Amino acid sequence: MKFELLENAFLQQLSSQFRRSPQQINQLLESDAELLRLPDGSVLAVTTDCIAEEIASGLYSDPAHIGWMTVVVNLSDLAAVGARPLGLLLSESLPPDFPAEKLQAVQGGIAAACAATGVFVLGGDTNDSKEWQMGGTAIGLIPAGEPVIARKGANAGDVLYSTGPMGLGSAYAFSVLLAGGTQQVPYQPIPRLKEGALIRHLGTACIDTSDGFFHGMTNLLEVNSIGFQIDIPLSTMTHAAALAICQAKQIPAWIFLAGPHGEFELLFTIAPAKEKHFLEEAQKLNWKPLRIGICTAAKGCTIRVSKGGYIPIDPIKIANTYVESGGDPQTFLAQLLNLEASWQIQIQNG
Repeated sequence: MKFELLENAFLQQLSSQFRRSPQQINQLLESDAELLRLPDGSVLAVTTDCIAEEIASGLYSDPAHIGWMTVVVNLSDLAAVGARPLGLLLSESLPPDFPAEKLQAVQGGIAAACAATGVFVLGGDTNDSKEWQMGGTAIGLIPAGEPVIARKGANAGDVLYSTGPMGLGSAYAFSVLLAGGTQQVPYQPIPRLKEGALIRHLGTACIDTSDGFFHGMTNLLEVNSIGFQIDIPLSTMTHAAALAICQAKQIPAWIFLAGPHGEFELLFTIAPAKEKHFLEEAQKLNWKPLRIGICTAAKGCTIRVSKGGYIPIDPIKIANTYVESGGDPQTFLAQLLNLEASWQIQIQNG
């Protein structure tokens, strides 16, 4: 498969010389966690992620928050495949002069996130490093005989949902990197483990929004032969904290759905025949999923606009904008605003 998402094309290049395990049941980029069928029929889910650029850029600076996010970024991938976490391995690269009180705060953040999710640290590795980096590997299990879910599996006619409003991660990034901290955005995401377990039983495809809504939707487009029709205004699926910033700064709400720093919700599809049962089971979890739209047979994406009609958009172009901007937040925002202007022209022209 040729990937149009620039990050995916790069990952395809990186992995081109690697042999694939015969036990692995997902192909490249088809799942948030790698899935291996064990001899007893169960499926081992394994994922690894690190916090490096977030620290280097100043996006994350509070040590306890960095510890918390080290856990979240890994467990969220297990949530996206509905696996029960077995535990977490940590990799902590620290400068030699790292203050003791700062280290204690980091470990406290890790401990708090593990306590909140019921997950244990199994072990790990530490290294001396010029740059502070935090990483982890999460391990989970899907019992034998139970369904497996990944990014691939969505069909035309399926219903598109998210576990909740999105855009909080990008609103937080905006508040730190572009607003100088003048806009306060509480950001302490919880991986959607319980919701992911239900989605695995009744859904057809799932991905987390660690890289934002448009990035997640583009990944689903690339591995499935479908498109999307978004039936609710983009502002309706945007987190309240993001909407508040949009109002204060007079920028369109969808901007925060396009940022590469996400909020760790799950974006998933449900077959229409199972939708009623799914909603009944979700209610038992005191959870109200957000219905976004439907999967279409035609590739691409249309979104509902304020006049009640639909306009076509290019989610791949939106998802690639951050890379094409060179990772500069100001340039990235300017390019998104240019896209907004082109949409407004489409709307005015009917």
